[in-house]
Amino acid sequence: MEETTTTSTSVQNNKRIAKNSAFLYLRMLLMMGIAFFSSRILLQELGVEDYGLYGVVGGIVVMFDSLRGLFASSIQRFLNYEMGKGNTENLKKIFSVGVILHLILSIVFLLLAETLGLWFLNNKLVINAERYVAANWIYQFSVFASIVTIMTVPYDAVLIANERMKAFAYISIFSAILKLGIVFLISFSNSDKLILYGFLVLVVSLITRLVSMIYCKKNFKESHFEFTRDKKIFKQIGSFAGWNFLGNTSYSISNEGLNMLLNIFGGTAINAARSIAYQIKGVTSQFISNILMAVNPHLIKLYSQNKRNEFLDLLYFISKLSFFILFILCVPISLFAETILTVWLINVPDYTVIFVQLILIYLLVRSFHSPIDTLFKASGKIKYYQIIESVTLFLNLPISYILLNNHYEVYSVFVVMILIEAINLILMLFLAQRMKHLKLIDYMIKVILPCTLVTIIVVPISLFIFKSTIGLSILLQFIYITIIVLVCGLSVLLFGFSRREKKVMYSTLISQTKAKN
Repeated sequence: MEETTTTSTSVQNNKRIAKNSAFLYLRMLLMMGIAFFSSRILLQELGVEDYGLYGVVGGIVVMFDSLRGLFASSIQRFLNYEMGKGNTENLKKIFSVGVILHLILSIVFLLLAETLGLWFLNNKLVINAERYVAANWIYQFSVFASIVTIMTVPYDAVLIANERMKAFAYISIFSAILKLGIVFLISFSNSDKLILYGFLVLVVSLITRLVSMIYCKKNFKESHFEFTRDKKIFKQIGSFAGWNFLGNTSYSISNEGLNMLLNIFGGTAINAARSIAYQIKGVTSQFISNILMAVNPHLIKLYSQNKRNEFLDLLYFISKLSFFILFILCVPISLFAETILTVWLINVPDYTVIFVQLILIYLLVRSFHSPIDTLFKASGKIKYYQIIESVTLFLNLPISYILLNNHYEVYSVFVVMILIEAINLILMLFLAQRMKHLKLIDYMIKVILPCTLVTIIVVPISLFIFKSTIGLSILLQFIYITIIVLVCGLSVLLFGFSRREKKVMYSTLISQTKAKN
């Protein structure tokens, strides 16, 4: 009887999560198609050198755009915590404090960008002399587009906290369509296409922020800014957002810093290969970020209601699900990277294949991180978590510099990333156990063991299938890709989840099907 009640509750909760995930996946599929199509045209229009130049200089926009959801999690956490407690009085104060804090962050970012950042651009990056003017224009457009993105974060937080994933998806798709329009527009321009592209990306950022702001103001009372002097809320959110910003920025600086190191030791052509690899990384990681975005509000509400067992069960399930979804994608893409890139881009820059393969392995290791991140954020105790993570991730830069300076291959930086991320995960798990958030043995048995088992089964079979495709036509290779996906999916279903988890998933699927009919 107790199991039936638990299953019924899980189904009800999962129905909402599944619905939100569906909207986010619709968003992702459309954005993925737009991104791949526009990247191919952009590479052709700009050329390898300018494409790489935008990757290293304009990458700052991509960095902040990809981190919008992570930065929004600070405000979202407090909004969902108060919603879980049934206290709606503080919601407007939390939003207003979030706006003020992100204004301060924007000012700090601007000061750093126009001093240290500008000096680094003009004194350290390897850029062809005739493209310095274009690089500086792109940099300025990128800085201001990033500021617009930072100021959009509080509105993203309101959308996510209220689980309005449909609106979030539509706004993102609208932005992606505008960016696709930019790519077509520059193809008809006789001016400097790189500068024009940077300017139009800034315009799209402004339009997207305006749309988000208008929607939130019309639909959520808490999104109306009112200046507040509530020191308690400022202290709580300021401390949380500050530590969260430290961790997320460390992750970003680590990634973009490596991009700059690649530029110093390899030039803009290497940056072009890295940009393509990160394009695939961004699209692939969307498969799990969509799930986490849909689940996180519910997880935080469970924590605020002291439903510890339900919280951990869902956390463990999402940790496995995140890994398995990525695994099903990463295995065939890694094996057939050369074929896929050739079909997509036609002319593939050097090192792109190995960059893609290594970045996908990194993503698999990183997939365990986001649910653990939610665990700490739900508790509100993130100081030591963010300090340890920041220090660990920063090790990427000095170690990679030493390797590149000693003439190691440029792809060695991605090997370092994988190893550092594995160390980071181990440290996070030990910290979580020490803070009594979870038991390490439970995590190993319920998450790591099933993921390892599926990996051991699938990888040898997939390698055998891949070797059978050598010399075959592209069409036949894509058929074998489908076979590998099916092998991965079947192995996950058989060995990846417990009986109870399968029962809940099945019940959720049935209920969703009935609801549609």
